[in-house]
Amino acid sequence: MNDSQINDTLFRQAFIAAMIIGTLCRFFLLRVKDNQYPTTPQDYIEQIIIASLAASLGAVAFPALIDKEFSALTFLAVGIQQFQGLAQQEKITLENTDSDELVSKGEPYIDTIATTYEVRSYVSLFSALIASIIYIYIARKYDADALICTIFATLGGIIVALIFRRALIRSSIKDVADIYPAKILFDGPLLKVNDVVMTNIGLKDTRKKYMEKGIAIEIVPKDMSGFGIINDIGQQRAIMHNIYLHMGIDKDVDERDIKTIARTNLDRKSVVIVTIPLLRDEVKLIQVAESAPVLDTAKGKQSAYKKKAVFFK
Repeated sequence: MNDSQINDTLFRQAFIAAMIIGTLCRFFLLRVKDNQYPTTPQDYIEQIIIASLAASLGAVAFPALIDKEFSALTFLAVGIQQFQGLAQQEKITLENTDSDELVSKGEPYIDTIATTYEVRSYVSLFSALIASIIYIYIARKYDADALICTIFATLGGIIVALIFRRALIRSSIKDVADIYPAKILFDGPLLKVNDVVMTNIGLKDTRKKYMEKGIAIEIVPKDMSGFGIINDIGQQRAIMHNIYLHMGIDKDVDERDIKTIARTNLDRKSVVIVTIPLLRDEVKLIQVAESAPVLDTAKGKQSAYKKKAVFFK
């Protein structure tokens, strides 16, 4: 960068500092669990590579702008396309593996996971960009040494990461509804939960299993807007899958009568769910259902409910 308005030493220092800060800020938001795909250590390795590349793009963007090298900014567009491609590949992989799940995620949940996956890739890019801007500004404006510039650049990167972290916090079911234990009973072969007909169970052994090992809950929304969310089919499947991930389901692949079922109680404006978990813990199941994320697709459904000030307390 002999013809650059930024000397070589400053460029190298700012680039390295911004790249490291951007990469570390991504790990500030990284949450890897054993029940997700991919899991450790694959996801850590993948995120190190993606975060480093994104941070590199962010770190070089500001020096390119100063030197009016606008063609270099096309790499940002290419980088964004790559992030979108990775998110699309993640979506395809989740869709391919979802058919093998005993309780599937459903397309809306998969789409939400892929979208979040893409957005989090921008954390490194923008953290590194802000860190680079602050580093170069402090160095040129105040002739500060590398340590001082790095400290201020780190603070800037952390602020960006905190903003992303707050923006990416999702509402959960407990924010829009209350969950209570529900009663399982049979009316002949009809499986009922709080008088809501769930399905027809023909085998006596299966009915006995539901009565002995089954757990049922009722999700009661806090208002009509909440009912619009929990009444969404994709949202119900996300809740059921969350229960399956944490609690399991006591069935083999060929046991068709045993499944996690959700039905809407239109009289009470609530949703009832019944399952036979491997871990039979009613309190834990309620906590797991409460922690299920509210899907973006569910928020936009039945939006007319938001205009009704009807509460169920």
